[in-house]
Amino acid sequence: MAIFKFSFYSLLGLIAFLAPISIGGESTILMGHIKNFVIGGYVQWVKAIIIAFSIVTIVGNFIGIVKKEFNDSLLNELFINNKFINLLRISGSIMFLMVAFNIGPTHVLNENTGGLMALDLLPSLMVTFFVGVMMMPLLTSFGLVEFIGTLIAPFMKKFFRVPGFAAIDALASFLGDGTIGIVVTDQQYQKGYYTQREAVIIATSFSIVGISFAAVVADLLKFSSIFWIFYGTIALSTVIAGLIIARLPLKKFKNDYYNKPILEGNENRSIKKALKIAAYTAEKASEIQMVKDSLIKVLIIYVTFIPVIMGVGTIGLILAEYTSFFNIISLPLLPILHMLGFSKEVAQQMAPAMIVGFSDMYLPTLFIESCTSELGRFIIGTLSFAQLIFLSETGMILVNSKIGFGFIDAVKFFLLRTIISFPVIYIVGITLLKMDILHN
Repeated sequence: MAIFKFSFYSLLGLIAFLAPISIGGESTILMGHIKNFVIGGYVQWVKAIIIAFSIVTIVGNFIGIVKKEFNDSLLNELFINNKFINLLRISGSIMFLMVAFNIGPTHVLNENTGGLMALDLLPSLMVTFFVGVMMMPLLTSFGLVEFIGTLIAPFMKKFFRVPGFAAIDALASFLGDGTIGIVVTDQQYQKGYYTQREAVIIATSFSIVGISFAAVVADLLKFSSIFWIFYGTIALSTVIAGLIIARLPLKKFKNDYYNKPILEGNENRSIKKALKIAAYTAEKASEIQMVKDSLIKVLIIYVTFIPVIMGVGTIGLILAEYTSFFNIISLPLLPILHMLGFSKEVAQQMAPAMIVGFSDMYLPTLFIESCTSELGRFIIGTLSFAQLIFLSETGMILVNSKIGFGFIDAVKFFLLRTIISFPVIYIVGITLLKMDILHN
């Protein structure tokens, strides 16, 4: 029964996230169809919900700044953070309310800045995140992560020079959430599972934003019909970057443990063992508890993450719309993109998008969304995930961890991952172009 439970829910999850389904002549993954249905008929309700959450976010974060701690752990997670993050969430929420009620400066209300974020993108994000998070336990909570993790653990030491423990961390990030992956890696480092060097390799190689957010970006860039190729390219470039980073000197980060080391044994890694572990995980999993936990995660995303996307996205678009800042700092990339065969117009859209991801990984998608080149959109969309380090989330979590990661390290690893990942993604993109899957 436990093996059936593992197999049934895991298969459902794989179908929901990876299998294109044709409905009404449109082929996309299940999340895309649900999003289109809701946005097509109930978008005003979605906007009303965002208004309500914006008010809650503003009030809660102001109280959090003054109070500094609540007696409830959920309230702490929602509203207690450093002042910068609190103010960023408040600012994002205020910007949404400005657009919703058409009050405020033109720079924010412009249809290409705050208007684009609040009226077009946020409603889609709200729906897609809800559906994605509610279905995510099918992939992460019924044994699939443990099954695959158990089988690939021996390869982690051989190829990435980290303990087999890291296999489950990596899969949890790929299938679930990259920020959780970093937090788990930091905790495992403090407990003695990894050395400092191993923790850095794991945190900067596998902690990409998970599959549900990739589905959001793929949908926005019109790649839902080839989502498995889109996410497969992210996975491939991430693995190759991990292989290379694991072999770099990384002299700052030592082979020292934070605590008394917990060494890995040579336990059995057979399919039988993997099935046993997966079945045990599935047997313990409660569907009702999964729904409750997922609803809490949705609440956390709506209050903590959506306002940041609104704030950072609007500021980024204002800079792009009213200044030449991103165009200037990305000038050195234009000759390279021209040499690779992109037109002047496409290169001018791609170049700033390759850099702006350091602020927030959603910004490249906003910058490239209107690009006429499918190849350009594909490269930027997948690269924004492969870059991995962005200040609005993963970068700050790494800097605040016990691993010893500084701001300059965040810049270095962002650039390093960009340099490694871009050629891999470009080769995949050109191959898809020649196969007539993409068009330039």
